[in-house]
Amino acid sequence: MTHEGHSDLGRLSDEDLALALKDGDERAFDELVRRYQGRVYAVAYRITGNREDALDVAQEALLKAYRKIHSWQPTGGFLPWLLRLTSNQSIDHLRRQKRQRHQPLDDAALNEYSAETESGPSGSTERVVRAHEIGANVEKALDVLSPSQRAVFVMRHYEGMPLNDIAEALNCTVGSVKVHLFRAMRKLQKELKGLYGGAE
Repeated sequence: MTHEGHSDLGRLSDEDLALALKDGDERAFDELVRRYQGRVYAVAYRITGNREDALDVAQEALLKAYRKIHSWQPTGGFLPWLLRLTSNQSIDHLRRQKRQRHQPLDDAALNEYSAETESGPSGSTERVVRAHEIGANVEKALDVLSPSQRAVFVMRHYEGMPLNDIAEALNCTVGSVKVHLFRAMRKLQKELKGLYGGAE
């Protein structure tokens, strides 16, 4: 692919790229992967709680998107459709697990998290460690949620998706999303209250 060709694809919308892929343009898929592989992996990781599982889920979700592109319709956005595939793949993976495993963030992830939480070179190491501890406890607390609750919570609070988009992604009603979100919040509040003594 020429740089010019890549540049041209980069100017296309997600929907135009999806239509091009439906017409057999393999470069369109490469561009979609470039745009969203990180987002797909992030969703898979937040739902599965395990980096290796998330890699497998993300790869499988992208492959499914490639194989099932004929079923995507221009009336719906491409990203919600892709995240639906990802969340469903993640949920299926969790349900196949006899025991849900949670893998703590590794050193590389801690460094990334620290870079975001530090205000600069003078950032407090104690503050960074505390922020990491809180983040890790929230991640661990996600294990108490059902797969559906976890998927809704991740999409809403980590991905910042509107309720309508979550409903479209999970193929359910906005009312169902609200119920899952409410129950997830109640469970997490109860779980984290034990860790922090009920402090706000």
